[in-house]
Formats: sequence, structure tokens, C-alpha cells
Amino acid sequence: MSIEAILSEIKKRERFLITTHMSPEGDAIGSALALAIALSSIGKRVSVCTMDPIPKILRFLPYSAIVRQIKGVDEWFDAVITVDCGDLERVGFLVKDKIPADVLINIDHHITNLGFGTLNFVAEAVAAAELVYQIIKKLGIPVTPEIATCIYTAIMTETGSFRYSNTTHHAFRVAEEMVSFGANPWVIAEQVYNRNSMGRIKLLGQILANLGVSDDGKISWIIVREQMYKDTGTAKEDVEDIINFPRSIEGVEVAVLFRESGHDWKISLRSNGRVDVSTLASEFGGGGHSMAAGCMIKGKSLEEVMRQVVTRVEKALPQ
Repeated sequence: MSIEAILSEIKKRERFLITTHMSPEGDAIGSALALAIALSSIGKRVSVCTMDPIPKILRFLPYSAIVRQIKGVDEWFDAVITVDCGDLERVGFLVKDKIPADVLINIDHHITNLGFGTLNFVAEAVAAAELVYQIIKKLGIPVTPEIATCIYTAIMTETGSFRYSNTTHHAFRVAEEMVSFGANPWVIAEQVYNRNSMGRIKLLGQILANLGVSDDGKISWIIVREQMYKDTGTAKEDVEDIINFPRSIEGVEVAVLFRESGHDWKISLRSNGRVDVSTLASEFGGGGHSMAAGCMIKGKSLEEVMRQVVTRVEKALPQ
């Protein structure tokens, strides 16, 4: 839909709740903070809340300290805005029939987005931050170095430092504009990629020690048990991007991460280009992009989950 209706709602509303999906990463937090800083600069009252904490590597972002972790909402807002979230359930603390606001605005770039908002701005883009940037520009809000840092970080992480196949000329153009507005590429890259704890390195060692590969070498997988966090003093945020190790194995078409979460399993899928993993994820109730997607499988053993997922991936492999 046209973003004009969203711009109109933003202009006439005063109190906003901005949120994103559980286990937020660079695009989720960068988009949410960029929009929050922009709206606050024109006098709007903004709260940014998430189910899970901001990963340590993103806490350098401007105003990241304003983000609150909550399990439920007991306030009323003029509008709730979700960013980078393909399914309302992935927020974790919102229920569709009990939205604590007059309007729900959904801003997202996932092709599998369910269009759950009262107003939806769902469009093809490298990152949700690109769509947020469009809104900020159309509202006539100046891009400060703080906003630029958030948007640049979102695009850099979503493209894997401009290495993934989703990198476009437009992504470079937006990144260039953010640098012109004051984002510092070196500082951002240092914070995101060169701040590993000793625990995360030990966790990586445990995970890769049990890496699995299918007989034909086209599927690779890694498994993360909750006990591993206790053994290494880490948290689930420390698993971010580790799936790229099995994906990088020569000959692998699809990499799978099985991450234990209570009695459930969080599945992350990465493709090397010839398998649309968003289709696979949607069959298990998830979604995402053609080359990066995920889902949750509840209440089943690891063996059963692995059998289901790997068997389905095998059927999707090109012949």
C-alpha cells in the first residue's frame, strides 16, 4: 500500500510504541532506533520495547539504552509500530485482538509478511531500515549522525557487510548517504564484528565440533543446546551469524541451525542460492527471505525435528 496513509497517521498521533521481533538483530534494532530518534526529534512521545534484550554488539547504537524489555503491555498508545517483523506473533508480547493502540502500523521487507497491521508498508528492500529511511525522508525529518548510524548498521548487518546476494546498488546508495550524514563505517564494523567475548569463541568451538553434513555434501547443520550457554557463559545472542560457517562449506546448498529453546526448537535456514528457504520455513509456520529464513518447531525431540527438516530440505534440492 501507499505509505501516505502511514505518514498521515504518524503526523496526527502523539504516543508511539515501536517494537520488533524476538531475538532482535541489526536491522531490527537499527530500524526501531532510527525511527524512534526521528519521531522524538519532532516532538512525538516514543517508547521502544522488545521481548528480548539488545545483543551486546549493538549496544553501542545511539539511544540503545531507551529500549525496554517487557513481557506485556499495560499502557495505551496512539499507535504501535512494528519493524522488521513478518508475523505479529514474533513480537512475543502482542496479541492481534488486543493491540494496545488505536492503530497498528506494520513496516517490513520480508516477502512472507502476513500483512497483519491496520496499515502495512511491506515492500521489497534489502532491510527494513530502507523503508524506515523512506518514511523519515517523506516526513521531512533531518537525518542526524545518530539516525545515520542506526540505518547504516542495519543495512551493513543485513547484507553481511555487503557480501550477501541481497546487496543491491540501492543498498550501497543508502549506505553512502548515511556516511555523508555522519555514520562511521570503521567504528560500526569494529563494534559489530570485532568484539567477540572469550565465551563466544568457546561456544563456537563446541558448536562446530559437532557439525553435520549430509552424505551428498549438499546440506550442513549445527546444533545449539541450552547447556552450551551455561558451559561457556554465553547467551542465545552469541549464536548470531554462526550459521555462516556451515553455509560456507564448499558444495553445501542449504545450512540449518537447530537451536534449543525450552521444549521447542528454533530453526534457521540459509541457502547458497538455488533453494528458496522461505518456502521451506513457511511450511513449518515460519518465513523470511529466499536465502535466509526461519521457523519454530514446538514440543518435539531433536531427532524428530532434524528428520522433518532435513528430509524436507532434501526434497527441495536441485536435481
